[in-house]
Amino acid sequence: MCQNESNFDKTNSPHEGMGAVFFLNGLYLPENEANIHITDLGLLRGYGIFDFFRAVDGKVLFIEDHLDRFEFSASQFQLKIPYSREKLKEIVQELIVLNKASLLGIKMILTGGYSEDGYSPTTPNFLIIAKPFAFMEKPNGMHLMSLEHLRELPEIKSLNYMVPILNRSKMIEMGADDYLYHKNGYISELSRSNVFLVINQKIITPSTNILKGVTRKHILKIASYNWLVEEREVSLGEAFSADEIFTTGSTKKVMPITKLDNQPVGNGKIGKITTELSELFHQYEIVNS
Repeated sequence: MCQNESNFDKTNSPHEGMGAVFFLNGLYLPENEANIHITDLGLLRGYGIFDFFRAVDGKVLFIEDHLDRFEFSASQFQLKIPYSREKLKEIVQELIVLNKASLLGIKMILTGGYSEDGYSPTTPNFLIIAKPFAFMEKPNGMHLMSLEHLRELPEIKSLNYMVPILNRSKMIEMGADDYLYHKNGYISELSRSNVFLVINQKIITPSTNILKGVTRKHILKIASYNWLVEEREVSLGEAFSADEIFTTGSTKKVMPITKLDNQPVGNGKIGKITTELSELFHQYEIVNS
């Protein structure tokens, strides 16, 4: 039995009509009561990890993949998750019931805990935020700003988003929607999603220095049945000359990129392969939900 499971109690679940309900260290709480102390290392040092997934009509999509990644991130940060995998799924299902929404965004967070010296990790704080959300509406595709940056520990979903937030004013001034990270001439990812290029009918995506996205994993599977696919190092120059670019993620599914640094991608319109792959992924989600 994992730590805290013997004390797990659902009797405190808030009544319906009280707004968003979150989970914090064994308790279901209204949003305005789900608070942690200022000595938490997530605040003091940005030390913590998270994962984000969707629940559609009460069904969590790709939950096992997300829990695999959450467990991996926790192990790399040397943080112990206080509940078993089965208990985590029970908590998530209870939050789905308490937060009635056809499309629910669920963020699972594990921090370094309350630290007396402000540096040393202690017993982690575990929380889940569950809120309705809407997908980004970009009928003409997204615009990216290239940004020289490589995330620390890129295979981990950490709480550290300092660089994209710090550069946000530049991005807004350009009229861009997100960044395309690159380092030493090679691209890696966007700030919160993976990136794919289409060159001569071939789908290409970076293989290293990236978060192994859950949507990315399933897109690679679908795409391999229909097109040639390459996972490899991808140069920034290839991005600027690509026929199509798209990004994938839990909040974007398959999202076309039609501009990069104010230059059109391909002919500046949403590409054929991007459109077909988006439709295939939509059907794939229905089958797997």
